[in-house]
Amino acid sequence: MASSSLFAAYREILAPVDVALLDKSRHSDPIHAGLSGLFLAGYSPYLTTASKRVMVVGRETRQWNVLRADRPFIDKDDYLEKAIAESQNYLKDALAQSADPGCSFFNFVRDLAIRYGHDGIIWANLFCFSWKGGSPMRADLFKTIRDISERFLKAQITHLRPDMIIFANGSSSAYVRQTFFPHKNPGSVCSDSRHYTEQGIAKGQLWSFRLYGQIPCYRIQHPSSRSRQARAARTALLQLLDSDQLNPCHTPAPTPH
Repeated sequence: MASSSLFAAYREILAPVDVALLDKSRHSDPIHAGLSGLFLAGYSPYLTTASKRVMVVGRETRQWNVLRADRPFIDKDDYLEKAIAESQNYLKDALAQSADPGCSFFNFVRDLAIRYGHDGIIWANLFCFSWKGGSPMRADLFKTIRDISERFLKAQITHLRPDMIIFANGSSSAYVRQTFFPHKNPGSVCSDSRHYTEQGIAKGQLWSFRLYGQIPCYRIQHPSSRSRQARAARTALLQLLDSDQLNPCHTPAPTPH
């Protein structure tokens, strides 16, 4: 269950949202077909006692089901409770599993859990709905999805108070992250950006910056990327975390991609 303040924020965000996005009543219509259930951040009920809170922001959750035959839609509050439980249980189960073959999002999350403990991990996504089992960026409802997703992600950052954020949504949706969190004046909320070319990491593979002047952030490709450069960037980031270099350098550099 979410804290009362986060639940209240969720409720406020969903208040104006068309219930058809949630209750599946119009999911046979072309505009709603292929939409998943609502994803909300997953985290441990013991997050408040964790020594460090690390939020990992992926892109979207594929084939995400909140409602089932034995769990029909009742109202928005009940739906929120179901969605919260779904993400929290999924994260708990995923962290308890052994490593997946090859590269995967949750292999990276498990690496972080080894360093910071399961209770300190917050699993978030740039998009709160998937479409046809993948990115919603080509869906007819994308503008609506983008606007709702922005409000949910910002509420999660505000109320869960991560000590560090790793944006692992990749480059294809980077412009959406930049819309949520502008990095150019006026209106920039990102500062102290840095790349790691001096460590042999190609530009665009690993960036650090500070969000709202406070939260150290890193940006990498999606952890499922198998390219040599993306793997090298993930390794370099984990080495930075191991050496406790959590604060982005103040050396001037190009803005985050």
